[in-house]
Amino acid sequence: MERIGDVIRNGAYTWMQNPVLCAPFLINAIAQVMFSIVVLAGVAIAIGTDAFTQIASSISDFMSVVQYADELPTGIMYELYQLITPFIRVFVAAAIVLVIGCTLIRTFFMAGAIGMAKAATMVGTTGLHDLLRHGRQSMISLFLANIAISLMFLLGIVFLVPGAVMARMTDSIGVPMIILFMGILLFIIYIIILSLGMTPVQYALVIDNLGAIEGIEKGWSFFLDHKFDVFLICVLMIVIAMFTGLIGIVFYTHPVSAAIWRFVDVLINLCIVLPLTTAWWTRLYMEREGATPGHH
Repeated sequence: MERIGDVIRNGAYTWMQNPVLCAPFLINAIAQVMFSIVVLAGVAIAIGTDAFTQIASSISDFMSVVQYADELPTGIMYELYQLITPFIRVFVAAAIVLVIGCTLIRTFFMAGAIGMAKAATMVGTTGLHDLLRHGRQSMISLFLANIAISLMFLLGIVFLVPGAVMARMTDSIGVPMIILFMGILLFIIYIIILSLGMTPVQYALVIDNLGAIEGIEKGWSFFLDHKFDVFLICVLMIVIAMFTGLIGIVFYTHPVSAAIWRFVDVLINLCIVLPLTTAWWTRLYMEREGATPGHH
């Protein structure tokens, strides 16, 4: 069994030998932007281009003022509210279509990215055919698994209920606040543990071609069996995010350099960070499950 350092080094080597691993993330970003444009175009057709232009202008004004104002511009907010209200059903429908569509697109390409990383780990090379095959194969299962995981995160709200109920039922402040604080603490711990435990799910689901529930069970089981390894990879991802964030602070001192850095930061994430971390997680899962070549 490879040590975690070997998993990281070999995963990085797989990524360097297969720069095409960035393709799913780049195509995903482009596809989501194009889909969003199509949805916005549909909204413009539904409500009329004049109304759409007026609303877009009002939103732009609102965003410009918010950046520099100490208080929310209530005048612009009320004007925007009046403009949107007659078309609220159109905007709600568009928002639902946008969220579901972008989520399906992202799920397809994430499944494809893991499939490509699996092939690259197994045989040393991969291509877009692996993206398409695993994307089609696992998209729906991964989409359903992500919905189930989101519901699990929402269940954490139960930790906040006792304190909130007691605060409403009694005039006392001390005990309800203590219970609410303990609830918040338990909620944070729950979110952290669930985040760690659910991270391997998408890799288990795609690599082993499982259904949604089986993928969640296998991913959670993998976490319980390899808690330290999962924790270390998560810490490494946080360190990378902090490092790029610190670099960004230097560039945010000037508007032009800030704009350039935002673009560069997106490219770094799409072309380096996301494919590299996908290769790491894929190798970790396959190696610990005995699925890598030469595993003993």
